[in-house]
Amino acid sequence: MLARLAHGVAVEELRDMMNKAFVIPFLAIAATLAADAHAEKKTVASGKTQVVAKADGKEITLTELRIEMGRLGLSPANPNSERLALESLLNRALLAKAARAAELHRKPETMARMYAAQDQALADYYLALASQPAEPTREEIDDYVRKNPSLFANRKTYEFSILSMESKNFNEAALTPLFDREPDFSRLASVLDKGGARYSITSATQSGAAFPAPIREQLAKYSARDNIVIKGDGEAQIMKIIAARKEKTDAADFPPLARRMLLEEATAKRAGDLMARLKKEARVAYYRPTAAPQAAAPENKKPQ
Repeated sequence: MLARLAHGVAVEELRDMMNKAFVIPFLAIAATLAADAHAEKKTVASGKTQVVAKADGKEITLTELRIEMGRLGLSPANPNSERLALESLLNRALLAKAARAAELHRKPETMARMYAAQDQALADYYLALASQPAEPTREEIDDYVRKNPSLFANRKTYEFSILSMESKNFNEAALTPLFDREPDFSRLASVLDKGGARYSITSATQSGAAFPAPIREQLAKYSARDNIVIKGDGEAQIMKIIAARKEKTDAADFPPLARRMLLEEATAKRAGDLMARLKKEARVAYYRPTAAPQAAAPENKKPQ
């Protein structure tokens, strides 16, 4: 081209050459972009990107799916967890779109709910980050295993007969002799029937590891026919041990379980300490008696 220019190229020919020089690369770039867009659509449809589904045009990403699994408490090890989480996301997306179409998002009550949900999500995330404990050391794990035999080496499975009744009808002094050393609740049930008291008797089999520490430690000291009474505001339960047998355990499973429980306990403690500190620093004031915390019962002072 340089040789021809040196001998004089017509202006029209030069303009034509320049146009081709710009147009041809542009066409090549456009073709490449179109091919990339087609490849992207194909890849998205194949499930190889972050997009896991679309709900009426709204994309749902893998990150959103993972967050929803955490919100619902679904384990990644469960093969149905992703399906359940995605179904929840799809339902929410479609309902939210329908609500906006009905202009519910403009109503004061809806806006208050949205702000509350936003604050709750932010608070939950902050609490999860702030209460995350340090990883326990191997020495701490081994020490935890030694101090909690009812969770590990001496773990037992219990068979229970459980009598549930209204707390207002549970008179410990009068009813305890009717079931305390009995093999079942026959005597107690007979008295309750005569008195017209409502109750139910069920059975259950449960590992001692499933109970909170105070109950678990108490169970470890008990045997068949012993009882644990749990009295709540509305209902009282009498858990009678029918049988207790030692579980088959593998010492190799102890460290992972101990680690998980140490982390859970440390997380709960850090969360409690954090909330106590924040409330103290915020100087919370209560103006509605029915919403304020109940006053602590006064301590009985011994006479001087």
